[in-house]
Amino acid sequence: MYFNNLKELRNDKDYTQQDIAKKLGVNRFTYKNWENGIVMIPIDVADKLSVFYNVKLSYILGLDKSSKIDYKVKSMKYEKLLNNLSKLKEEHNNSYEEIGAYIGCARSTCQRYFKGIVKIPMDRLVLLSELYEIDIDELCCKK
Repeated sequence: MYFNNLKELRNDKDYTQQDIAKKLGVNRFTYKNWENGIVMIPIDVADKLSVFYNVKLSYILGLDKSSKIDYKVKSMKYEKLLNNLSKLKEEHNNSYEEIGAYIGCARSTCQRYFKGIVKIPMDRLVLLSELYEIDIDELCCKK
């Protein structure tokens, strides 16, 4: 989903995988696996890259084709993301079971995501933004 954009961003800035891995505090092999799409990038890492490259999170994730923006990207506040999700859940009168079925997890896992006990995996966060028809950057309060 996102690996082509990670490589493109890195190459555009003439960074090596080692350079980016060092900035993120991980080893090159870990970063290589994210960039090659072997392992899903964690939400906090995608957020750091979004800020570092000053591009939308949706671009990092391959959901947006353009990296052009006219504002300074800010770091995501995970608590605000959780608050947004809770508000959307209430507004749409969804149960954890309904949401879990949509994003492909058990009700109890979904509840742990919404309570902040377990970090939401990136693929499920994308599904949540689709479910609630909200831009992922807006959902994550990055604008």
